[in-house]
Amino acid sequence: MEDAFLCAKDVVMLLQAKLVALRAKGESPGLSHASKQHISRTVSAYLSQLRLIHTAVREFLLQLAADPNAGTAATKLFKCLNAIAEELPGLQALEEGRPADLAAQVRQLRAAKLDDEIATMRTAIAALPPDVPVNCNTLEAVVRSLSHQEQSLDFHVKLAAEVSERFGHGAAYSIENFSYGSTPYTSWLQVLATAGPALQDAMGASGTREYVVWGSSCGWLVLYGVLTYGWRSRGVELLSCLHSCAERVVKEQEAALAGTKGVRFTCGDLLEDDISTAGLVVLADQCWDEELAAAAGDKLARELPTGALCVSYSGAGLQDKDVAKLAVAAAGDAPGDDCGDARKGEVALTCGSGAEDTRVFEEVVTVRARVSWSEAQTFRIFRKL
Repeated sequence: MEDAFLCAKDVVMLLQAKLVALRAKGESPGLSHASKQHISRTVSAYLSQLRLIHTAVREFLLQLAADPNAGTAATKLFKCLNAIAEELPGLQALEEGRPADLAAQVRQLRAAKLDDEIATMRTAIAALPPDVPVNCNTLEAVVRSLSHQEQSLDFHVKLAAEVSERFGHGAAYSIENFSYGSTPYTSWLQVLATAGPALQDAMGASGTREYVVWGSSCGWLVLYGVLTYGWRSRGVELLSCLHSCAERVVKEQEAALAGTKGVRFTCGDLLEDDISTAGLVVLADQCWDEELAAAAGDKLARELPTGALCVSYSGAGLQDKDVAKLAVAAAGDAPGDDCGDARKGEVALTCGSGAEDTRVFEEVVTVRARVSWSEAQTFRIFRKL
């Protein structure tokens, strides 16, 4: 079963790499019209194959969730992969009927990649100022534990099953809202470093401000914060299977975490979270539904303390947020007053505090860093005004 899953992952990575290369080639100056058309057709074909694989993998995982011993699940997935291998260069092992060899290669590459990540992390930690209370050994243990968890077949079976069961057709959130990905420690460190003094100002010298992650997944970003800067850190995650992973790692590192200001994970809706003491909020919003991103941005605009920072993978819920729009939205839910029920949407502007049309957030910096799904993900850092 696991071999089929690993082979599918390898095909996805190969397609993604080819897409990146093709898109870069398509932006080359002096490219002929015919060449551009050929690249465009090839990109469309690869995207179609990616969609086929994602659908096949999801069906495979859901079939295993229903019956862990369903041998037909792997057979169906291999059939899809073999069809793609006939058209996609670079998959000789599948073409030649040697999926076990390809799976073994994927395992070796994953192990080597993890070792590289740890080495890079240690180098980055060594470059931190001496007054940063980083716990390098515990961070390494956390990264290794979470990496092994997220790479297991059981992890993805549980994730697919919960998303399908709770957020299928007609649910409040789309399935795409729960696409899984992770951010390496060095990328997280790089992003925060670009904020400069604004980060220190946001978290304050007294240690009363919290570091919060909305969409905390398995706990990666939260644990980075508490084990690097010693911040009081917490995460909010809606999916119980991901929340359980975070809790498991906290239990594993209970002794090391006991000496920190505290780390906490909540399984629940971020829109019900209390952020009144937050100094830094990370929004894992790369795949959030538009409505969720907007609602999260409104909540941050209303409740986040002045000077606090927000790190967003998209910026969708924070850009162009202004006081007037928030006032109108809030007044729309308020009871009528002397202005009359027919004009509820104007109450805060014409009969209330006279809020001006000013920004709620200012963008501090934009930076690109590597994540599991991209070599150059854009991160945007905003400050609450």
